[in-house]
Amino acid sequence: MVKIPDPYHKKTVFLDRDGVINHLVYHNGQYTAPWSFDEFELMNGVIEAIDLFKKSGYNIYVVTNQPDIYDGKLDPKDLARMHIYLKKIGVDKILHALERGSAWYKPNNGMIETLCKENKVDRSSAYIVGDSWKDIVAGHKSKLTTIFLGKNYTSYKSPEKYSNIEPDYVVGNLRSEEHTSEL
Repeated sequence: MVKIPDPYHKKTVFLDRDGVINHLVYHNGQYTAPWSFDEFELMNGVIEAIDLFKKSGYNIYVVTNQPDIYDGKLDPKDLARMHIYLKKIGVDKILHALERGSAWYKPNNGMIETLCKENKVDRSSAYIVGDSWKDIVAGHKSKLTTIFLGKNYTSYKSPEKYSNIEPDYVVGNLRSEEHTSEL
């Protein structure tokens, strides 16, 4: 029997941006999101991973906190150029939160919930990949399978109220066979 895709329940991979799709940049003694388009450099294997997800029938949505616009460190035109580039490599939709503490700003899950509702996302076939406790908590709140990108989730300290939330998977990079074979 041939399984017909259900257009009303879509498989989705949500990706954080900075540290997952692109490299962090060293500014003033710490690693941050890029502050200009010229600093925006993709991580190794990202294009291939997005292509693999797309070929497996997944929508690709990016949900990213971008407070550097409010802080005057990132020009909105540079952010727009970054996101246009991501769409060219296969990202379907991008939402960004500017205001810390807003419903969209992770660890709040407003961006995820907006995309789930607008696009009829099948949460049982939806994943979020992030490099911060904020990504994992937002995904947990939205009942997504959570994938932490890094070496050791416990080394990333979250506030006490979220200390019981752990990722479903921990992987070294976006192309890790440990999770791409699961999708």
